[in-house]
Amino acid sequence: MKALIITQVFYPDTVATGQVLWDLADYMQQHECTVTAFTSKYAYEDKSKEYLSDEIVNGVTIKRLWQTRLGKGNVLYRIIDFLSFNISVFFKLLFISSKKYDVIIGTTVPPFLSFIGVFISKIKKIPFCYYVMDLQPELSIQSGLIKDKSITEKFFTKLGNYSIRNSNKLISLDQFMTSYLIKRGAKPDNILTVPIWPLIDEKYSGDRNSNSFRIENGFGNKIVIMYSGNHAYVHPLDTLLEVANELKDDSRFLFVFVGGGVRRADVTDFKLKHRLDNILQLEFQPRNKTHISLASSDIQVVVMGNNLVGYTHPNKIYGALFVGKPILYIGPIPSHISEILTGLDGNISAQHGEVTIIINELIKFAALQKIDWDEVGQNNIDYCIGNFEPQKLKEKIRSFIIK
Repeated sequence: MKALIITQVFYPDTVATGQVLWDLADYMQQHECTVTAFTSKYAYEDKSKEYLSDEIVNGVTIKRLWQTRLGKGNVLYRIIDFLSFNISVFFKLLFISSKKYDVIIGTTVPPFLSFIGVFISKIKKIPFCYYVMDLQPELSIQSGLIKDKSITEKFFTKLGNYSIRNSNKLISLDQFMTSYLIKRGAKPDNILTVPIWPLIDEKYSGDRNSNSFRIENGFGNKIVIMYSGNHAYVHPLDTLLEVANELKDDSRFLFVFVGGGVRRADVTDFKLKHRLDNILQLEFQPRNKTHISLASSDIQVVVMGNNLVGYTHPNKIYGALFVGKPILYIGPIPSHISEILTGLDGNISAQHGEVTIIINELIKFAALQKIDWDEVGQNNIDYCIGNFEPQKLKEKIRSFIIK
């Protein structure tokens, strides 16, 4: 089996989609597949960072393509960057030999890359597997980037429907997404529903107070409530920020935001506006240190925007479970996250705007003994091991793709 992956984000990028695709490519390469990836020359978050044009890593051949790198300063810049990469991929695919690959695997970064993949796959008569990480234009509508029922929305819906209906196989992340794909024309027999695995390679086994990330950043003995990951429109942090503001005089709590993205500036502005010393912002951590940074917290925060169930799939839940931390989930119910947390006592679930409920739960949490925190964390680990074992999930996907 010779597989070609097309994606803007790939190794060594820190974006979760890129890490998932790299893990899958690496696994397939080691299990009777030859894998090539067409991806971007530039890091997703920091376009000043340039990677090698050609590289082979663990046997996976990586071809990195040119694109503009205007960054995320405004919507127009993002659109131009996305468009330029799609154009580069289009011409690269146009000149591949139809005999060189047995399958093309495409995803949703950047938006509508899958349309190009499906279109070219039909010309080349190469099967196309659509790995659906999110759904457009629904995600852009809910993020306020596209107006509902506009000409733009209708155009992008047609492109999305074309990709969904003409893909030979689709990989969905949860039952809500699968249901929506079927509504948009996907054939149920062509869909594999499988979650993402924890994107962490190691476990931190040391004591809480000896954690190097905790010491380095001066957390002390505070209860650290951490949001770690992309600060995106689809992960609104307003409720968490309001909780921090209400608890600004309670010295027991420290709210730590790790990562970047288009809404990182919102956290900074909120902190400055309200003069909050209980908010700390830190940069993205490399994957080989993620287990240490996540383990430095006492509560891991997972956020999902309203009206996004089935359209996107925050994967922070898996890392939080894996490192054995109690979880604060802020978002709609039901969702794939609320389904996971059902029956896992000790975790906290609330909807956006429920500031008082979250504060009361955090105060209850603060009154518990560390042994109680550890019990919640261990239950989370056990659930993660039982349901999201990386090798099993990757093998499910590989078997589905090659059959």
